[in-house]
Amino acid sequence: MRIAIGAFSHEANTFCPSLTGWDAFGSRRLVRGEAMLQGLTGTNTEEAGAMTALSERSDCQVIPTLAARALSGGPVLADVFHAVLDELLQRLRAALPLDGVLLVLHGAMMSTDDPDATGAILQAVRDLVGAEVPVVGTLDLHANVTARMVECADALIGYHTAPHVDMYEAGETAARVLLATVDGRARPRMALARLPMIVPSENARHTDGPLSEVIAMARELEATGAILHGGVYPVQPWLDISDVGCSVVVVTDGDADAARRHADHLARAFWERRAAFEPDLVPPDEALRRALARPSGTTVLCDSADSPTSGSTGDSTVILRAALDAEPLSGRVLLNVVDAPAVSRAMAAGVGATVTVRVGGRRAPAFFEPVEFTGHVKTISDGVFRFKGPGMRGTVQTMGRAVVLTRGEIHLVVMERAVSQWDPELYRSLGEEPADARAVQVKSPAAFRAAYGEIMDEAIIVASPGPSTPYLTSLPWRHIRRPLYPFDPDVAF
Repeated sequence: MRIAIGAFSHEANTFCPSLTGWDAFGSRRLVRGEAMLQGLTGTNTEEAGAMTALSERSDCQVIPTLAARALSGGPVLADVFHAVLDELLQRLRAALPLDGVLLVLHGAMMSTDDPDATGAILQAVRDLVGAEVPVVGTLDLHANVTARMVECADALIGYHTAPHVDMYEAGETAARVLLATVDGRARPRMALARLPMIVPSENARHTDGPLSEVIAMARELEATGAILHGGVYPVQPWLDISDVGCSVVVVTDGDADAARRHADHLARAFWERRAAFEPDLVPPDEALRRALARPSGTTVLCDSADSPTSGSTGDSTVILRAALDAEPLSGRVLLNVVDAPAVSRAMAAGVGATVTVRVGGRRAPAFFEPVEFTGHVKTISDGVFRFKGPGMRGTVQTMGRAVVLTRGEIHLVVMERAVSQWDPELYRSLGEEPADARAVQVKSPAAFRAAYGEIMDEAIIVASPGPSTPYLTSLPWRHIRRPLYPFDPDVAF
């Protein structure tokens, strides 16, 4: 049995001012052949889970093709997208004949010439291998699942968690479904239910709140054997395209009617909870004041509007401005910002020097403004660290060069490149312990809660502008198809 495995993953945000090019993939995010299977042990990744299932079969030969991943951001440049896709197809073609294909995808990828880039990947692979070869893909919980994606795959297996902690399980499930399909033990049938709505990400969690209730229904159907998989997708909401919306995908074994019935039932439950997704937002000065007023403990200041994993630029200065205005502060505050020129100036000055730099506001000037900051150069680093918490455990993150500038109780991490902010290791790798701080800025809407849960006493969602703001109706939409909730509160479903 010959099974090919490949990965091509990116999450688009059309309000991000920077398009995604080759530099976003980089040497650590674009690997080929056997290299894509190295270092998987102990990682919470789809590839690791898939290899566990595939390696249990002595008759299974795994052919690794290509793994390309980029941090969320603006749509992928068309020439980059097609170059990566063409190489993936070339490697698949060279591996023919195949008994099955497993693809690690995101589901909210866009290129500058195709708003449904994930669908384009699946369609190209299907056209190459033919209708008889099973193709199974994994999806992020925030996928924008389209009819083309469902038509071109035998099964789509999504995360059940936000914060995302089940990537390994998703990969393992996808591989088992693929193996069962190849063996003839399963005949996957899928049904897609699209909802005319998008929702903020802050309350779209599997641990509590409205999404958790719908996911629990899907998992119960899986547990009873009624379905093979039930994916509930609250979508990456910052996609200004006509075909965007939350969705449900149900996979059954041979029963298309049951797949449709269960998908519609879950979608109705999802729709009925739409108003409960709206988060409580706190202005930055009040959020900081509340954090410092606590007698003890650590408060996470959730700066979700500038979340790099939601496609933002990472250079918001809104909370930094509030901290400077509130000086002197009564407790340690850890903040971070992306600004490559400021890093260069601090490094040139050296550890122990005092520098004055303008930080932030360069990459998304429509949302943020630079702030002048005078601080002591405490730390200089290569900016490489590894996640140790549940989400993406074991994966390497690269901030580029990074420095810590201190000014009284403000400890500001300045980095050259944005990274995922799911894990306290971002700060710890630079000698800063979030558990010892009174307030910690984390640029993530929900995923941080898995790794920060043990050390935070409270999380406050900060009201601020940005490419990934929860104020969805405040953004300059041009292409979405109406009616769509929350823009049209009375839309019917």
